[in-house]
This record gives sequence, C-alpha cells and structure tokens, in this order.
Amino acid sequence: MRLRLETDYGIRCVLFLAQHTEYVQAGKIAAATQVPENVVPRVLSRLKKAGIVTARSGVMGGHKLRKKADRITLYDIVDCMEDCIMLSCEEEIDNPEIPMELVQSCLENIEDNMKDNMRKITVQQLLDGTVE
Repeated sequence: MRLRLETDYGIRCVLFLAQHTEYVQAGKIAAATQVPENVVPRVLSRLKKAGIVTARSGVMGGHKLRKKADRITLYDIVDCMEDCIMLSCEEEIDNPEIPMELVQSCLENIEDNMKDNMRKITVQQLLDGTVE
C-alpha cells in the first residue's frame, strides 16, 4: 500500500496547525509545509469535512485544529485523505492449488494491525517525538 501525495500533505498541514493556536491562512500553511498553494484548499477541505480542522472567513480567518493534538490520530488523518485503506488481492481465482483465500486472510490481518498501530499514534506524539 502506498499513501497518496495528498495524504502526505494532509499530515504536514495537521502537524503545522498543531503548533499554532490561532487561525492560520492557507498561504502561510502552504509556505511552511511546502505543499503547493493550489492544493492546500483541497487538503484543508477534506480535513475540515472529517472534523479535524475548522475554518473561519475574513481578515482574521484561516484554519486551525478543531481538536487538541493529543486527540487526533495518524489514522484520523490517513482515513480522511485516502479513499480506501485496504490491503487485498486484485481478483479471486478458482484453483485449489493456489491458497489465495489464505493470502487474503493474512493481508486482512496485516491491514487490521496497521490501522490499530495508526490509531495509537497521536499528532502530539509525533510533534514530541515520543512515538514508540
């Protein structure tokens, strides 16, 4: 599984916003995170829809985290940015000599473990460098 580039951007934006208590404008987020300025609104929109960030219009507007950094997990970010987080084989085959059902079962277990691990990692831990 490979994460989309926008997921990388979403993680960067959240980590940056976690270091600010005030609303931050999209241009400043783009410059600080090295996310293309034309992509930031789309990334922030997905994060807002997922309830991770909040937005305010106007001169003092921008975006900030909706929850504290210790309440947002890596899974929260990845889940809202990816259309699907899944490990699986492309298609089923009907051949008893090839144990694809067992392979698929193993992949599902790995997927579950991966998701559980991402749920244990908070944005605050990433900022503090305390991820185990």
